[in-house]
Amino acid sequence: MGWTNYHGHCEYCDGAGKIEDYIIKAIELEMDAVGISSHAPVPFPTDWTMPAYKLESYQKEIDALKIKYQDQIKVYKSLEVDYIPGLAAPNHEKINECHLDYTVGSVHYIGKMQDGTHWAVDAPADEFKKGLDYSFDGDGKRAAIRYFELQREMLEDAKPTILGHMDKIKMHNQTFNLFDEQEQWYVDEVIKTLALAKEKGVIVEINTKAFYRDDHLFPGPEHFKKMKELGVAITINSDAHHPDKLTNAFEEVAQMLVDAGYTHLTELIDGQWQEVPFTNVGIGVCVD
Repeated sequence: MGWTNYHGHCEYCDGAGKIEDYIIKAIELEMDAVGISSHAPVPFPTDWTMPAYKLESYQKEIDALKIKYQDQIKVYKSLEVDYIPGLAAPNHEKINECHLDYTVGSVHYIGKMQDGTHWAVDAPADEFKKGLDYSFDGDGKRAAIRYFELQREMLEDAKPTILGHMDKIKMHNQTFNLFDEQEQWYVDEVIKTLALAKEKGVIVEINTKAFYRDDHLFPGPEHFKKMKELGVAITINSDAHHPDKLTNAFEEVAQMLVDAGYTHLTELIDGQWQEVPFTNVGIGVCVD
């Protein structure tokens, strides 16, 4: 097997490129499978989620491309679904109606802006700071605790297949020095969330999107050994927003996981999530 990627965004949301561009690139990279997981619609305007009126054509296009490329690569239909209490969730009726191969469940919104619009933790720095000041009086610790509370609420009440970028709340930490990621309270929040994912049978992605840009992984490599001890199932995803980023930093990150004791990734094979051996050069590759 080659690499797989179950988290990627195309022109239907904030990604660059057509769905077919991702599939063609995945074939060039000799990948075994590629999942398309555009940001699912949310019930308010944004500039980065899929508009609701495009959801039907999105599904039909993926279904057609699955058939077109069935002899070359596995193509999976998914959505990255936001968890916003009372508004959006991976188990929402409209998501269930899509008959997806799996879901990526993520938390982006944890508060409001002063004008009442929803505030996302991965907003540009100036917007992030305004939302932090308005919703949490500038208190990064309070914001982080709320972020992890919402993730655990999602795991309890709206279980996704894959937990997306589980500690993305740290994204702006380098800019604003929000909190110390080594402090015990923060480590405890991360571990509680990982342990609940294990308990609920949810796969935790190792999200490599920002590795080359900001030296960030979600979750960070300092947690890999504890994840292994807990028995957390993992897969490596790049959260690609361009076809060229499908296997972004996979070899480096795979080596970190091997060094932490991981020997298997969780992969979708014949409709079932299965543990598959991996090394730093690929999935299903055994090196003596």
